[in-house]
Amino acid sequence: MKGKFKIREDFVYKMPVHFGGSEFYPVRTVYGDNTGIVIQYETAQEALLQYIPEVFELIEPVITLQYNNCRDVDWMAGGEYRLIQLTAPVKYTGNSEGLTGDYALVVWENLTCPIVGGREEDGVPKIFADISSERHYGDYWFTSASYESNTFLKLGFTRKEELAQSAIDRKNEDPKINLFGWRYLPNLGKGGTSLSHATLYPQEVVVKKMWAGEGTLEWNILKPEEHPLQAHIIRALAELPIVKYTGGNMIKATARLNVGDSRAL
Repeated sequence: MKGKFKIREDFVYKMPVHFGGSEFYPVRTVYGDNTGIVIQYETAQEALLQYIPEVFELIEPVITLQYNNCRDVDWMAGGEYRLIQLTAPVKYTGNSEGLTGDYALVVWENLTCPIVGGREEDGVPKIFADISSERHYGDYWFTSASYESNTFLKLGFTRKEELAQSAIDRKNEDPKINLFGWRYLPNLGKGGTSLSHATLYPQEVVVKKMWAGEGTLEWNILKPEEHPLQAHIIRALAELPIVKYTGGNMIKATARLNVGDSRAL
């Protein structure tokens, strides 16, 4: 007997597609309670450029490492997950739009569902890690990322003065963030690409509270046998030199991911 499942061109599907999809609509998903720790540092320009696709121009050799504990996530029925992402400021030069934003080098997340949602659909380079909830001893906050009990990244942040409401209001005047990624699918059974292009994933963050502070990070390079699929990623990021730390803050915020506006560039 011949199978009866057919893909509808006006539907959106997630794998496995044969269980059905839904009509496309411009999703605006809200994250109601976010705790974030941001650490910025200057690195070597030539080293960083090795990981920036040629259709982007690096604005400055600065990496922003951001930890987020995302709670009250509406598409998860109020659920939560955690992430650690590293980005670099870039300008997209593949068209005449002149878009600037943050190119995602990697985004670690601790649940499958958000990885699936943002990876193939939006081109965000999401991969799995166990990520601890933020903890603190006095004003010192810390967290870490690991794989099968092998810790590969530790973050530390000393929280200092809380910013005044006037400073927060100025920051919220432009809440939009252009997150760039690269969507890639390999050919089957041979080298080459089936799909490969830059992507734009618009987001918005509204800050409720914000603290200045100083952060540090510590990499632990894992052996290939300790993390077969990510050891080379961890090594590459760990070997980017920290010339100097250039900023750090801790925030409480809400966020909106404008999934329906994500597009190929």
